[in-house]
Amino acid sequence: MKNIRFTTAKLLTSLLACLLPISAISQTAEGNVPIAFYGKVVDQNALPIAGATVKLKVITSHFATATTEEKEYPLETDANGAFTLTSAFGVSLFITSIQKPGYELSKKADLGYVYALTGSFHPDPASPVVIRMWKIAGKEPLVGSAWHGRVACDGTANRFDLYTGKPSADGTLEITCTRTPLNFEITSRQPFDYKCEVVIIGGGIQPTADEFTYRTPESGYSPNVTIDRKPGDPKWGGGLRQEFYIKTAKGEYGRLAVDWDAGHRPAPTHFEWNCSINPSGTRNLER
Repeated sequence: MKNIRFTTAKLLTSLLACLLPISAISQTAEGNVPIAFYGKVVDQNALPIAGATVKLKVITSHFATATTEEKEYPLETDANGAFTLTSAFGVSLFITSIQKPGYELSKKADLGYVYALTGSFHPDPASPVVIRMWKIAGKEPLVGSAWHGRVACDGTANRFDLYTGKPSADGTLEITCTRTPLNFEITSRQPFDYKCEVVIIGGGIQPTADEFTYRTPESGYSPNVTIDRKPGDPKWGGGLRQEFYIKTAKGEYGRLAVDWDAGHRPAPTHFEWNCSINPSGTRNLER
């Protein structure tokens, strides 16, 4: 085995000798490759953020000793919000932090990139990785609530209090789940229809795919939202995970996230939700 590994490494080093600097040849034999990264930091309105401090970490592999080495690269965004790394060598790169006073990094930002495997990340200077931050206007106290447990999936309505998270017949959050067929063998992997209706009694709701859910829209709300999935639907996944903007019967704005595991389990099925409401009546949901 040692001879095979040595021969492979020696051949790879020879093939790349005319393409890479001498200092990089031994690294390539360990499975490492040249690493470049092109990034751009923008705010929620897609405006560039200049002067943000960026820290990158490159992982270098040492196959012969089964160890890795980490090296950090501190950078700063330019007037166009751009930052670039072109002089690294390794197997992967991680964005460990992006910071600027008055801004918050998106929790949905992709922070890890693999370079050394088939189908891995390929940097493109003409198409930099866009990373978003939220320009903070000023946080306000929010009322938070949450619930998790089992819900019927036979069309029975479930009512909750949005402010306490407790089941309540007088609650203004109503969730109705339906699965067809209702019961089946867990191991059968049988496809099924499932539907979830979310209602804000006396208020309104609308789905959102916003990266930041820190400021609710003024309009566009409906009394209820129904999400229906059938086998063959490209979005079919055996469950539902969705965020919403809401407006309560009191005229207060908030956000609601639901997570329903409609999948291959006997009824009742698992459901959970969490909610944040601004009791001041403004649309600010910064947290």
